[in-house]
Amino acid sequence: MTVQNNFARGTGDDSFAVYSDSGTNHDNGQLSGARVLNNTAIAPWWANGLRIAGGKDIQFKNNLVKSVSSNSALEISVFGDSGHALESATVSGNVLIGGGGWNGVRHGVRIGSPTPTSQFPDAYTNVTMTDNVMQGALRAGLYIDKKNIRATLTNNTIDGPANQGIWIASGVTGTGAFRGNTVKNLRPGQVATQNDSKDTFTITT
Repeated sequence: MTVQNNFARGTGDDSFAVYSDSGTNHDNGQLSGARVLNNTAIAPWWANGLRIAGGKDIQFKNNLVKSVSSNSALEISVFGDSGHALESATVSGNVLIGGGGWNGVRHGVRIGSPTPTSQFPDAYTNVTMTDNVMQGALRAGLYIDKKNIRATLTNNTIDGPANQGIWIASGVTGTGAFRGNTVKNLRPGQVATQNDSKDTFTITT
């Protein structure tokens, strides 16, 4: 499945999303090979600009998101208790402006994983983010929460978040390979990277 060269404005949910659902009996196969390329999402008024909810070999490349009102510019996680885990995803070359709206505590970009009530509670979220621009988030530029995260961040730019550049919440387990990233135009008192899970989430640079 390829979604390419589309323009969406004012959507009532995620502007562009993929969702890998195990189904009522939890025996549906994993969504594999989906591509979301060169799309523009302007002013979604509910949910996220872009959403990756589980899957394998997922690619989101060269998309533009702007003026998200309620959630994140991009969410990378699963959906509900029946959602398959995210086995592998590549997110590259996207421009993600804003995020961190009014629908709970949201951020520019969020990386999460299955909850304890999921059909796959111990599965890892595996994502590689390269050469993305995350600008003007209303809270953290990039937020990592839940547990079991393997994130590779290379040559991304986080510009002018309201809070931290990168924030790893308490209780996260896993690893982060962070190389060549730039966090700039921080507000007074904010930090480029805040790891509240230093004993369980190891960052290599």
